Order: sequence, then C-alpha cells, then structure tokens
Amino acid sequence: MRCPGMRIIAADSGGAILGEDLEPTHVICTVAVLVEPPYRSPTALLAEPSFCPMDRSYSLLVRELELCSKLLERYGADIIHFDMTLRRTRLDQLNLSNIARLPEKARRELAKVVPKLSFLASRLMADRGVPAIAIGKDSLAIRIAELCCAAYSILFSAEKALEEGHEVLIGLPVNCEVYLAKGMVIARSLSPSESDIIGYAEDVKGILGSVEVNEMPNPTLRNFKMVIIGPRAP
Repeated sequence: MRCPGMRIIAADSGGAILGEDLEPTHVICTVAVLVEPPYRSPTALLAEPSFCPMDRSYSLLVRELELCSKLLERYGADIIHFDMTLRRTRLDQLNLSNIARLPEKARRELAKVVPKLSFLASRLMADRGVPAIAIGKDSLAIRIAELCCAAYSILFSAEKALEEGHEVLIGLPVNCEVYLAKGMVIARSLSPSESDIIGYAEDVKGILGSVEVNEMPNPTLRNFKMVIIGPRAP
C-alpha cells in the first residue's frame, strides 16, 4: 500500500572548500531534490557545481529556486521547501519587510535577491499552482538536499582535484558522514532522529577510482567532518 503524503521539492547549496586555516572559502555545489513518502532519500534530483566564493553565496539562493523549478516541470510536486527560515512565508509574497529583523549583513545580502526570488515564486504559483515556502532547516526535504550536497561535493571536488593535480580539502554539512559504494557517494545523517536518512551522488564519469578520499573530524567545529581528496598515486 502506498503511503499517503505530499510530494516535496527542496534545494540546498553546500559543501565547502576549506583554506589552510580550515575556514570555508567557496560553496561547492547546489542540489535540488524531489522527496516522497517514506521521506528517507530523494526520488529524483538535479545537481551542479558552483565553487562560489563565500562572500557571494547568497546569489545561490536564486539558483536553488531555478533548479526547483526545473524539477517541478519534470516531475510535479505539491510544494517547494526553500532554505530560508522566515516563518514559512510564501516566497511569492516575500518582500523586504520580511527580512527587516535579520542581522544587518544577512539583510543587506538578501535584499539583493528577494525581488528575483519573489518573481520566480510568483511565476511558479501562477503557472503550476505550487507554493514555495521559506521553511528553512525545519524541513526534512531540505536536510535530504543538504546530504545530497555532501555527496556531490565529494564528486565535484574529486573532479577538481584531478583537473588541478593536487589535494582539495572540503568541509561537510553538520552531522553527516560519507562513504563510497559501487560507483556512488552516499551521505548519511548522524543525527539520532535521522538514522535512516541519506543523500547520494552517482559517479557516472567513473571519477572516484582515480582519487584517494580520507574523512576526519574537523578540529575547529564539533559535529562537522572534513574530507581530503587527491589524485590516487600511480
């Protein structure tokens, strides 16, 4: 018997290139997912590398909604969960007053993208009748997108390491670990309430066989792990 429940599209941008001081310098990728009952892994997804400098990372919010739109066009859904925590405000009704209480830096950066987000969400509502809500980290679908970002950050960084011929140090999202299995990267949540929640990335180019991947705790941030990826020795 098919479990009843809504079909949710969500997106996240994540994975971070870390500098020598272990501070993040670039956001690695953006992923949108379709999540259906029983809400443990994505039914479908779209992923793309970004390697966006951290000081321009707010611009990725627009790309997240654009990828959600592409998934919606292909598969349909009941709702879009968007990774902004604004009391579940609908993005088509979003305006600058909704972000007035945010810290100054966040408010300044979000002000640059709010008009575009509102426009895109209004078009989705008019064309598809599907609302996009600013639910943020309360959403399990967004957590699944975050785990998929962890998996794809390994894959995209492995490709970068091979192209540039040197190791890449990346930081993973909170409370997750990654492992390689049969041409895939699996990212598993380490949160006790999410023990069966995963994200994944398929290695369609066969990149992983050419790199060494070593995971370890991040000594500057509890509950975060980091990964060193480099070309495999001949």
